[in-house]
Amino acid sequence: MIKPGLKIGIVLTLILVLPSLFFSAYEISNLSKNEAVIDSIYTGQLESVLFSLNQYSDDVLSGWANRLERETEDINTLLLKNYSIDAVGIRDDDFKLFTKEKIPEDSLANLNSTLELDFAANLNKIELLQRYVKSGYRKIEALPNSLAGKSLFAFALQKDTLSVKTVLLLVDTDKFISENMGPKIQSVAQERFYISVFKNETEEVYANQLQSDEDKNITQKKDIWLFPGYQLGIQMRGNTIEDLVRERTRTNIVLLVVMDLILLLAAWFVYKNIRKQIKLNQLKTEFISNVSHEIRTPLALINMYSETLEMGRIPTEEKKMEYYKVINTEANRLSRMVNKILNFSRIERGKREYHFTNTNLNAEIENILANYQDHFDQNGFEIELQLADQVPDIKLDKEAVAEAIINLIDNGMKYSADIKKIELITCMDGDFVRVDVKDYGIGIEKKDQAMVFDKFYRVTTGNLAHKAKGSGIGLSIVKHIMEAHHGKVELTSEFGKGSCFSLLFPVK
Repeated sequence: MIKPGLKIGIVLTLILVLPSLFFSAYEISNLSKNEAVIDSIYTGQLESVLFSLNQYSDDVLSGWANRLERETEDINTLLLKNYSIDAVGIRDDDFKLFTKEKIPEDSLANLNSTLELDFAANLNKIELLQRYVKSGYRKIEALPNSLAGKSLFAFALQKDTLSVKTVLLLVDTDKFISENMGPKIQSVAQERFYISVFKNETEEVYANQLQSDEDKNITQKKDIWLFPGYQLGIQMRGNTIEDLVRERTRTNIVLLVVMDLILLLAAWFVYKNIRKQIKLNQLKTEFISNVSHEIRTPLALINMYSETLEMGRIPTEEKKMEYYKVINTEANRLSRMVNKILNFSRIERGKREYHFTNTNLNAEIENILANYQDHFDQNGFEIELQLADQVPDIKLDKEAVAEAIINLIDNGMKYSADIKKIELITCMDGDFVRVDVKDYGIGIEKKDQAMVFDKFYRVTTGNLAHKAKGSGIGLSIVKHIMEAHHGKVELTSEFGKGSCFSLLFPVK
């Protein structure tokens, strides 16, 4: 059968903790999905920007081709107006080369020879461009070339109804990106993006804005169609979408973990308190049972002896006096038990009142023992009293202190078997007057010593502990009395050898 405390713990876990843990696990599992969504957003942005920039580059080349086709300006003017064009080659009946400035004959010959070779190497593409223009469609094609840092573009122009000519544009790629693509990149980027152009994946040749090493974390790159070997990279300014989502995800996870911990702590706290209340209820039940049993014994003796006396069956006065003494003893015992319960009830309700007067503790202890001597004699206990010579008067509630000392003496007698001896010692301990109540009984194990002052708690270790009667409230009353006197109670005990309870009363 499942214990009530365990059952409550399981229910609390199911109600409070598991839903939060499942939600946390769900959120963590969605991290990869969030990353995929971010990647798709970036890719979409990059594709859109890339298409726009490539289209613009194509429009620039088309504009140059249109001007050459309409002959609205001569080739030299086109070269002067466009910083990025290094040379223009016309392939008609022969090959003519136009450059931006005069260059040495040998350099011009080398350049001419190089372009002729590149033209021949791309003859298939050029023939295709010529067929396109004959059919009414002009296309500009980027051709592989052997000049480092240069891009070679080719297109065909209709010369007359039967023949065409081929135009080669030799462009400095970095200059073209800076002169023609730069303004467009600035326009597209505005204040939202960092956009950079990279050569060979790592070498940055253009950026719309200076970035610190911390800001430069461009991971999304795409090839530029018109310029093989060049890539376009894009990143949001400030925190990227990826950073924001990761930060939000981390924050959510931290909050979820904190919430889980709070719920776990709350569940543990509730469970602990419910378990404590269940245990307290069980102790209260045992308390009622123990008290009922303790009250029943003196009542039974009083009832039996009083009935015997009432029936006149006692032949001698001496025997009658013995019966009267038993009745008186049991009545006093019953009175102490009732007073203990009433005092405990007042403590629980916060209604216990104390009346402090200047008192000599030695004299008060001697008075307590004198009133309690018959009880010691009846139970065969030896009382050894060691009182300090000079103990200052202190403010005490005499009745409460007597109750505390008698409780400790009763405990010592109750849990003593072979050695029936109680020692009471007074002495000065710093700013305290200390009273030690020492017995040679069964002692208290270490694991129980911290709990013996809890209400209703009773030590259950050892045969004598099981047999001894008690309510479990005596030591809790002692602790409350000492706290009311701004003092403290301490315990020193060794299992099997006895215990010493020390009451420390402040002098001031």
